[in-house]
Amino acid sequence: MAFLVTEQYQSNVRPVINDSDALTVYMGLSISQIIDVDERNQVMTTSLWVRQRWEDYRLVWDPADYGNITMVHIPIFLLWKPDIVLYNNVGGSYAITMLTMTQVYPNGTVDWFPPAVYRSSCPINIHDFPFDEQRCPLKFGSWTHDYSKIDLQPISEFVGLERFWENQEWDIAETPIERHKLQYPCCDTETYVDLTFTFVLHRKSLFYVVTFVLPCCMIAFLTIFVFYVPSNCGEKVTLCISILLALIVFLLLIAEMIPTTAGSIPLIGIYLLFSMAMVSVSITVTVIIINLFHRSALTHTMPCWVKLVFIDWLPPYLHMKRPENYKSYYPQADQQEVDHSNNVHLTRMMYGRNSDTDRQCFNRHPYLRGGCGTGSDGLPNLHNLGMDNEWQTHGHETEEEMLMDANIDLKGLRDNGKTPARLKEGLEYLNYIVERTKDADKDHKVQAEWHYVAMVIDRIFLWIYIVIVLTGSMGIFLYSPLLWETSDVHIPVPWEKPIEVNRTEYLNSLGKM
Repeated sequence: MAFLVTEQYQSNVRPVINDSDALTVYMGLSISQIIDVDERNQVMTTSLWVRQRWEDYRLVWDPADYGNITMVHIPIFLLWKPDIVLYNNVGGSYAITMLTMTQVYPNGTVDWFPPAVYRSSCPINIHDFPFDEQRCPLKFGSWTHDYSKIDLQPISEFVGLERFWENQEWDIAETPIERHKLQYPCCDTETYVDLTFTFVLHRKSLFYVVTFVLPCCMIAFLTIFVFYVPSNCGEKVTLCISILLALIVFLLLIAEMIPTTAGSIPLIGIYLLFSMAMVSVSITVTVIIINLFHRSALTHTMPCWVKLVFIDWLPPYLHMKRPENYKSYYPQADQQEVDHSNNVHLTRMMYGRNSDTDRQCFNRHPYLRGGCGTGSDGLPNLHNLGMDNEWQTHGHETEEEMLMDANIDLKGLRDNGKTPARLKEGLEYLNYIVERTKDADKDHKVQAEWHYVAMVIDRIFLWIYIVIVLTGSMGIFLYSPLLWETSDVHIPVPWEKPIEVNRTEYLNSLGKM
């Protein structure tokens, strides 16, 4: 046999009797490891065992003539071998570089099973990232011979997994094999055969769920609590901007992982853009709510429809209930005079002055304008008016008694025109303070209504954001078809784990043969 191979065998001639005959080459793959799947460069690196089988009529022998030898090992460089290359190779050698030994059988069958590491192009579809499925093909064919010279046939229906070393990021769901007969633009009259081995890969998404999906969801849910922060707190807009910046950081991290020329946006990217849009809207709404919260009667007039919708109609539907006695904190709108201010009533009857006259009188007095004409409670101090000695001569102990007695005296002195000038001026000051107190109460009521309107709008957007964030999160992430695949979508790859054989038993079995 060695003499036949070395002296008479021509390794550059196809092993066929007639040149017009086509030589059938059977080919199969057995994957050892998925070394890397580079999504950014769209390259898959695999370690494979490439199995090729063909028949060489020049290597036929009768085992009886050669000591019952049923198989011999011959170096491949001494034999003819098909020029099968990887068409979609992106680096390294297109052909097999490791020239191992072949197994030759008496009927002329040559079995060659060399290892190889291939870097093949793999179109990456990251639309469903991180719940995505990738289909990476390996296209093998003869570089020189067309269909009339070499016909490629698959050895089996699937890629062998018996030597597969499990990858930490990808699972092999299916390995279909397709045979194509194609005509290329360079050679219109020739038909070439190729075998395409496709690896259907499912990403193990646990790592990305923990590091990307859950943090993004938690940050998005923080947007809900923006509308739960009180409007008088100065951190509402700060919280919104902080959430927006966190989402931008996650978006930049994802942009470094996916292909820059991707034709679609991944699910996690869509979710981040959705969350950023929600946060941007929340910033705008928060600014409007803060503007409403700080409105008052001096700057804005509340429209009737705002009061009807946001104060009377919407709160019960939003589970908002004001205290039962909240109206007791407001002055009555139809109360024109205060019961305990009889002195103000008498002053108006005597002098017919309005609030503008009172304000002029208040601004005219040097003691009250400087702030020293009032007591600690904000009311005028009659002692500062120089009237304490006059009232003490009449036996009054308190200013309240002085005012009450002043009313009685005024009724008697009105017709005689003998009302003390300082008493008249003091009553004018009291009238002004009462009017100012009533105006302040009204302003407080209007401001409290604006506060309540802001709270109602906060509550409206709180419920809106709860619904949108929940439905948006579930709708985007559950959109991936990989989450809904059943077990019968992909044809399972049959494989058997190699059986470990005891060396001693194996040698003994060889000795018995």
